[in-house]
Formats: sequence, C-alpha cells, structure tokens
Amino acid sequence: MNKHVLRNCIILALGLATTQAIASATFRADDEQQAPRLEGVWNVSVTINNCDNGQFIRNVRALHLFIHDGSMTETGANILRGPGVGTWRHLQDNTYTSTFRFFRYHSDGTFASTAKVTRMIELSQDGTQFTSTGTVEDFDAQNVRISVTCPTETAALAQ
Repeated sequence: MNKHVLRNCIILALGLATTQAIASATFRADDEQQAPRLEGVWNVSVTINNCDNGQFIRNVRALHLFIHDGSMTETGANILRGPGVGTWRHLQDNTYTSTFRFFRYHSDGTFASTAKVTRMIELSQDGTQFTSTGTVEDFDAQNVRISVTCPTETAALAQ
C-alpha cells in the first residue's frame, strides 16, 4: 500500500511540475510576442511630491530589475531603507503596473516603517525608457498607514 501511495505522489508531483513548466513556457511565449518589454535592469530617477499640493519633497535614484515571471526587485540609493521586492504585470499595449515593498529605518538603524509603492508604468515605443506615476504609502509596525506621497519616475534601460 505504501508503495502505491508513494508512486501516486510521485506521479502527481511530476504532473504538477509539467503543468507549471507548460504554463510558464506559454506565459513567456505570449509575453515575447509583445514588444517592447519591461523585463531587464532599469536606472530610475524618482521625484517624490506631496500628494495634496504637489510640493517637491526629494529626488531618489534606484535600480529596478523586472523578471520574466512577473517578479521584481529594486534598490534605492539611500542607507535608511532596504531593498524592495514585488510584482509587475502587463496591462495593455505599453502600459504596465507594479507594486513593491521595502523597509525604512531610523538613523540609529531601528525599524521605522514599511513602504508600499504602487505605480502605473508607460514604456516608450522603442522599449528603452519608461515613465511612471504612483503612490508610496508608509505603514508603522502595526500596519497603520502613517503617510502617503506621490512619486513620478523616469527610467532608462541599463546597457
């Protein structure tokens, strides 16, 4: 009986792995038919503004990596924050959406907040640049929103 259960589990696992591989290949094939694509490493310039009055707050530099499976990572040039992780997806034509999160720290290194970035991305026709608009929401340790800002971004595909 145990051999039958083990054999069935192995068959089920192989079937699941095959299904995931086929789905992944189909996703890539569909995605490859759409050009230009967001995948790759991007040099990003971010301007953070007050959402209520549009007043400038600061500029930030970042690197973003959009991966073919819909995941993304990023890092900003600021020692008071950690790297970001999140997801992205194609909406239509050259329009994409992305959401990622990162930790912020006080100057003494203690936890300050978790930031959630949500944005709409518009890729250029040649696929070498993008612009985006969105929000950055900061949440305290109890997951209570403590602030929101409105960034705009310009980015160039890293060579």
